[in-house]
Amino acid sequence: MTAHYSRFKVQARWLALLLVSLVFVSCSTRPPEQVDLNSQQHQVALANLNHWQIRGRLGFKSPEQKPQSASLSWSQNLNEYQLSLNTILGTSILSMQGNEHGATLKADDETYTGANASELIWQITGWILPIEQLPIWIKGKSLAGDKVVLAQQGWISQLQPSCSTCSGWILDYSAYAIVNQLWLPHKIVLRHNLKQIQVTIKVNTWIVN
Repeated sequence: MTAHYSRFKVQARWLALLLVSLVFVSCSTRPPEQVDLNSQQHQVALANLNHWQIRGRLGFKSPEQKPQSASLSWSQNLNEYQLSLNTILGTSILSMQGNEHGATLKADDETYTGANASELIWQITGWILPIEQLPIWIKGKSLAGDKVVLAQQGWISQLQPSCSTCSGWILDYSAYAIVNQLWLPHKIVLRHNLKQIQVTIKVNTWIVN
């Protein structure tokens, strides 16, 4: 089975089962105005957060596709990650596991491997997702050279990454909530203005180890 045929099957399933609007439900509450973080210490704490899980929703829209959404589960253990996307009815769209050396993706009883996880996702779904950067970005963590805008509470509200493969992406963070004494974002909107792509991640649950 070719990747293009598998992509057709996946997209047909989305059209039948998924909502075509980005509607999300979040359990997070708006943080109090009096939160006053030391931004540098907050970033150090995020850098030390290497074992975590999130559950929520992921939405994608582009000029070529109607808005689509899926339930999202991501588990991070140091450099190893596991990702799964499911329809609103619980049917598996895909599952992926990988690290800095590559990834393995399963969809429609077929298995695909490659060095570029983002390329695998695109081949199967047609979605452009910066998979390699998401373990850092999901936490609200910046890297050296990134341009950041800080909220008055001390966490990042906007990030413009500087890595060689990040050109064009801008991230907006909101709906922070405290988890195990660490403030973590519960809504992330990633925009790629040149490609007119928007990815929305709404986190319902953070599990921090």
